[in-house]
Amino acid sequence: MNLFMTTVFSQKTTLKFNNGKFRIVQFTDIHWLEEEKHKLENDSTLQLMRHIIEHEKPQLVVLTGDIVTYNKKNNNSDKAWRAVMQPMVDKQIPFVVTFGNHDTENEFDTKETLKLLKKIPYNLTYSVDENIAGVSNFYLQIFDEKGKKIKWNLLGLDSQANSQDTTIAKGYDWIRSNQIAWYKKNSEKSLKENKKNIPVIAFFHIPFPEFASKDKSRVLGNYGEDVASPEYNSGLFSTMKEMNNVVAVFVGHDHENDYIHVVDNICLGYGRKTGYMTAYDVETLKRGARIIDLYENEKKIDTYISTLTNKEFEFTFSKTGK
Repeated sequence: MNLFMTTVFSQKTTLKFNNGKFRIVQFTDIHWLEEEKHKLENDSTLQLMRHIIEHEKPQLVVLTGDIVTYNKKNNNSDKAWRAVMQPMVDKQIPFVVTFGNHDTENEFDTKETLKLLKKIPYNLTYSVDENIAGVSNFYLQIFDEKGKKIKWNLLGLDSQANSQDTTIAKGYDWIRSNQIAWYKKNSEKSLKENKKNIPVIAFFHIPFPEFASKDKSRVLGNYGEDVASPEYNSGLFSTMKEMNNVVAVFVGHDHENDYIHVVDNICLGYGRKTGYMTAYDVETLKRGARIIDLYENEKKIDTYISTLTNKEFEFTFSKTGK
């Protein structure tokens, strides 16, 4: 058994390349609020998701947090989560979720949300170990067209919500040391077993500090607000550099950012806010999603932003070195 196949649940669907490519759609920051007065925003969000799935034809949908929010008093999070996942269910597209800071605001916690997700068809979300911080920490394997050899690994991490130890730092929480140790241990085992690094693409909600760029002219896309990362740098990015297997990292969280850039041979990018529910006083970006194409035999990605009307900010990145 491959070392990343940690649960029976994670093996239910075999993700496979098709003609040398594997396409991922990233939806993020839907901010669904299950109330009749928000029906127009919710319907618009579903229409957009359905359009992008139909137009882009992904093999996997990744939802990077802040999906269902502010529902504690409404007691209808179950209905809300099922509604948001319906476009993937209808099109029989596998999907996976990494939780965001606002996903903790429902009447049940993320552990209960995960139990709900496991009941929805085509869900691949699981949590690898209860002793690791957070809930949505997982690996998914993407195989060759025959379903025999692992070609890429998809890493999901729970970036959680607010700092749980303000003696270290205030503000947003950070990827914890045991999450990083788990990623590092698996990377070392993979290298030993395969005699080479299997490329990794990573997804979570809150960006780490390295997402910020001092020179905005060196990024592609919209850089409309400061990066809302944790004050404390827990070292995830430096560990990714050390392991040398991560090709790209994609996040959400900052609604006015959708830019992408390369830092130390790792591609760092934002998704495009998908939900029509606003959380800021002003949100200027047209709603959409990020499209990511992986290559079966290369450490290479093609990516762009897809909206109802057009394709924006096409970008290609190939990781150098072994």
